Amino acid sequence: MSKSVLVIFDGNALVHRAYHALPPLTAKNGEVVNAVYGFSATLLRVLNDIAPEYTAVAFDRKAPTFRHILYKEYKANRPETPADLISQFEIVRELVRAFNIPLFEMDGYEADDILGTLSLQGQAKDIQVIIVTGDADAMQLVRPGVKVLYPKAGRQFSDTVLYDEAEVKAKFGVKPARIADYKALVGDSTDNIPGVPGIGPKTAVKLINSYGSIENIYDNINQVQPEKLKQLLITHENTALQGKKLSTIITDMPLELDLESCRLSHYDRQRVVELFQQLEFSSLLGKLPPEELSGSGKQDSFNDSRLKKAPRELNYSTVACREALQKLVKRLNEAGSFAFDTETTGLNLAESPVVGLSFSIAEGEACYIPLGHVGWDQVKQLEVNEVVNALKPAMEDSGKPKIAHNAKFDITALSGLGIDVKGLSFDTMIAAYLLGEKALGLKELAFNRLGEEMTSLAQITGIGKNQINMSQVEVSLASDYACADAETTMRLANIFKSELEEKNLYRLFDEVEMPLLPVLIEMEKSGILLDTALLDGLSRRLAKRLIELEATIYDETGHRFNINSPKQMGQILFEELKLAGGKRSKSGYSTDASVLESLKGTHPVVDLIIEFRQLAKLKTTYVDALPVMVSQQTGRLHTSFNQTRTT
Repeated sequence: MSKSVLVIFDGNALVHRAYHALPPLTAKNGEVVNAVYGFSATLLRVLNDIAPEYTAVAFDRKAPTFRHILYKEYKANRPETPADLISQFEIVRELVRAFNIPLFEMDGYEADDILGTLSLQGQAKDIQVIIVTGDADAMQLVRPGVKVLYPKAGRQFSDTVLYDEAEVKAKFGVKPARIADYKALVGDSTDNIPGVPGIGPKTAVKLINSYGSIENIYDNINQVQPEKLKQLLITHENTALQGKKLSTIITDMPLELDLESCRLSHYDRQRVVELFQQLEFSSLLGKLPPEELSGSGKQDSFNDSRLKKAPRELNYSTVACREALQKLVKRLNEAGSFAFDTETTGLNLAESPVVGLSFSIAEGEACYIPLGHVGWDQVKQLEVNEVVNALKPAMEDSGKPKIAHNAKFDITALSGLGIDVKGLSFDTMIAAYLLGEKALGLKELAFNRLGEEMTSLAQITGIGKNQINMSQVEVSLASDYACADAETTMRLANIFKSELEEKNLYRLFDEVEMPLLPVLIEMEKSGILLDTALLDGLSRRLAKRLIELEATIYDETGHRFNINSPKQMGQILFEELKLAGGKRSKSGYSTDASVLESLKGTHPVVDLIIEFRQLAKLKTTYVDALPVMVSQQTGRLHTSFNQTRTT
């Protein structure tokens, strides 16, 4: 039987790492929440990937620790914590409490010491412990039964390594138990631990692997060679021993690990959803652990019935017979306006037939017409032509106001059925864009503006190798999903219209954006005629010129190299040709367009390289690529114009 898993999150390290790694992100109230988002994403990723039975979070406190008392310069070089980061810590704590994950912190100690103490107690209880952190100091805690989940260099927690003892030894050159000794010798600029001057990583690893701990090194100091190294160690003995104390993580704090209080099944999903709504973290909603995890165990103060919305009464139905279709058409004709939506097998409409249509005439009410579902016994569906002929009068009536979300997609899809939609009056995606919404998807808007979780497409079609398309989804599931889309669109339109008017944006919306939409649809449908014969000839001429340029560049430099390799290009320009202005980074010299432009005239090869790059880009990106995109059916290039992307 496999062991139960306890995951301990290093709260401070994860929040700090997210703050510095992610671009600024603001909530509705203007508060910066990028660190909260990064922590939340990491928390959910770990809960889903590892599925631990137990969890805990460790935090620092503001009070000085015993290390500050031991060495007053400890961490003294760190800049003051930004105000917009300080405010995020309490939000993270609130999120942790909403998950009912125990939060450990204690004056006089650091989060690292809590990690050390809890991990040792977990090991003693025969639990597999995984420490999630962005601080490499925790590597010293790795031992049998304790591992560290740590991001790869320069990455967030989307790409991690689970460090065991062998991984730590491979990374640092010493065993986990000797990490503190290693830091005592080489120092740590982050914590302002000085180390022994003149001793670098290689020497430190050699000393530790030869003698073991710092104490053993000094017990055998007369054996250390060369003499210069021995004298360095003798001179800085107090510094090294103090560095060891500062670097060593405490594992015997007065804390007790109560596994039952750490059980993940206690989490209050309703409160987490509310927090995500306030913070506009709709993209994380689908990553929340399953509902059943919140159904057992103790409840906390957040689990208040006042927080839960009363369920709305919904009248969703499926139109699968002629009588129901006639009833729907009558209601569409009588309605002042209605919302509509299409379901297809994919986003590429040229290859994705319409599977069904949904309509909403009023809030709480919607219906779905299945047209192309397959693979289910006794699925009743009307003939496509009958549905099209019945709907055409209402859909093509320019005097009948219609509402859609991302209407360009739906109108284009319906044109494939022979329905020429007229009278579109409101596109909720365009309205949301004008109102400054960051997430424009219908599901995200429903969550952020209506406070409701909608079923995602992945929940009914699956993901990965088991994914199906909408035509294979059971009709009742597809009906509920599609009805919710149309009805939510109706509700959002009612909200957005009044907001556009309040912010004096409705005229822009009604007189500029909405009239532009059918123009873009027509432009996409018409496409662009390309002179492919001309482009073919141009491609051959460009290929010939590139071969000539390549040969001349090799003559100027004296040998062949990969002209498309920035690294090799940098070596040629700044090391072999000794041109001025080279800026070297870890990956090599920069040879971007601005650098080459600044070098024009300094050497003949520079102008040749600039011309080579320009022609190669022209050939591959446009001259050769565009003809391949021409539609086989129309012989034209069909573009896609996005009305809600420019910032």
